[in-house]
Amino acid sequence: MYAYTHDAQTGGLLLNDNTPLFSKEPRPVYYRELDILGFDNHWNYAKQGKLPYMWAEANCYWYRGRMVARTKGGTLYTAPALEFLLDDNGERVLPDGETLMPVDVIAMVEKNRPLLDVIEQVTLKKIFDVYKRYRKKLDCFHVAFSGGKDSIVMLELVKKALPKSGFIVVFGDTGMEFPDTYDVIDEVEKQCRADEIEFYRAASHFKPEESWRLFGPPSRVLRWCCSVHKSAPQTLKLREVLGKSILANAIKSQKN
Repeated sequence: MYAYTHDAQTGGLLLNDNTPLFSKEPRPVYYRELDILGFDNHWNYAKQGKLPYMWAEANCYWYRGRMVARTKGGTLYTAPALEFLLDDNGERVLPDGETLMPVDVIAMVEKNRPLLDVIEQVTLKKIFDVYKRYRKKLDCFHVAFSGGKDSIVMLELVKKALPKSGFIVVFGDTGMEFPDTYDVIDEVEKQCRADEIEFYRAASHFKPEESWRLFGPPSRVLRWCCSVHKSAPQTLKLREVLGKSILANAIKSQKN
């Protein structure tokens, strides 16, 4: 993770090439989260879901370059308390009744453009170097695609770095994705077909409800979801696409 600072002008984040002392994971905050926490009782904002209004680092909320609030406590059944930050005069950093402006994402991206271009070019070179080193040693290169923001970026980078015939895309369908995610998957599949890039969907023979009955809900210590509904189905799909029989490979490995 690159280090960053909060930008008052755009309401966004500005990357820099410093090495952070510890990794922080800022997330955009949309109006629904503000509503759930009760910030709508203090600030005004339009109920639009396209652009975020703030950034959150753990339980700290930042608006236009300033930390304005924190949440304290809270459980699955009780709401957290809101703590509003004060300035040097003892006044709230963001007073009640303020109207929030959404993050100017386009301007934020442009202000980060020089560093983003460097990061992109370095990443493209790494992807191509790995492809060149291993392409004659592997059966195929594939992008394990989930439909999330990270895999969308990864797919775009691979499309820029490699020839269209140099890789395939495999979506691991857990059967537990949000409807919006499936909309993204449909659109990406359509784009891949138009670009003549092979796109496949892989799903477990277990229905999600069967897995939950067998294993219980996924947890930090029992992370069965990825192996049962992503890794294994994608591996089987790759064997199918490549015409590799599991039985034939088992016999071959026994002979060796």
